Amino acid sequence: MVLFGCLLMAGGWTACEYIHDDLSPCPCGLNLTFEYDYNLQRADMFADHVGEVTVYVFDDTGAFLFSQSESGETLREDGYEMHLELSPGKYSYLVSAMQCPYGEATAGEGADFMRTEPQPGEPMTTLSHTLEHGADGLVPHAGMPLDTLWHGMSAEPVEVALDGITRDTVSLVRNTKQIAVALRELDDPTRIDVDNYDFRILDRNALLRWDNSLDERDAVVYTPYATRNSEDRPTRAGDNTQTSIGRMAHADFMTSRLLYHDTAADDAILSVTNRTTGKEVIRVNLADMLSRLRTAADIYRYTPQEFLDRGHDYQLTFFLRGDTWEYVNVEISVLSWSKRIQYETIGL
Repeated sequence: MVLFGCLLMAGGWTACEYIHDDLSPCPCGLNLTFEYDYNLQRADMFADHVGEVTVYVFDDTGAFLFSQSESGETLREDGYEMHLELSPGKYSYLVSAMQCPYGEATAGEGADFMRTEPQPGEPMTTLSHTLEHGADGLVPHAGMPLDTLWHGMSAEPVEVALDGITRDTVSLVRNTKQIAVALRELDDPTRIDVDNYDFRILDRNALLRWDNSLDERDAVVYTPYATRNSEDRPTRAGDNTQTSIGRMAHADFMTSRLLYHDTAADDAILSVTNRTTGKEVIRVNLADMLSRLRTAADIYRYTPQEFLDRGHDYQLTFFLRGDTWEYVNVEISVLSWSKRIQYETIGL
């Protein structure tokens, strides 16, 4: 009898199934861990990149219950988890993440991703993000890059148990893309000037739905948030210092999510027009051109869409001869993947 009593007492200390008046309630709810590993490096960069996460919680009927946000240094702590107070049951969630708190991101100048948030009882389809743009489609960047936007969601409903903390991990997908375009003149590298060219990206990717798909009804036009010329570094031959041998024109864009469509005509277009001659010197299928880099990896192979979703920092250098581009070097940062593409091989 003494042995039985000791065993029963030990069980009461270690298991939540044994309820006693003198014991605290067992912890309950959902702890979420966030990862930003859906990238080409295949490494978790959540702590280094993300500044705020907002979680939208829905019940087993899909009705919105509440949202919870956390930001700042808390996200960088080792073992960080967001705790959601939930009673036992099944739940789904959507996640919106940014570089800084949403209120800060939308308070400054430049184009913002404006959230449409669900009200209590509304379905998750209510949540969306719309990139600000004018009636003419122009995105008013005000000379500033876009705030970075990530998306995440529960793959399946999560069941919160009665007698302990339920844990789940959500992988974030980055939607905003950095695209740097450069021009180089082959016949006379000294005459290129960024002010002589009009750079544009044409797409239909302003509205991101709850599931990260695009509502493509509205056409948008991106212009560079920054342009500049860069001079070649002087070279030294013997004892004589040589002068600059040329320059390059640069235009930096940020865009919303890029899609690789079944029909090429629906893809984003990069257009560059010579303001002096009025000729469109570059018009290329941007999604197709960027996704060609996916074959540069010796180990990993991605579909065109997965590659576009994993990558976010692209560089395209076009080499011109007059008003015709002859070839382009396409690169992606960090991994040093690059590919040279001749003009004749590009389908517009």
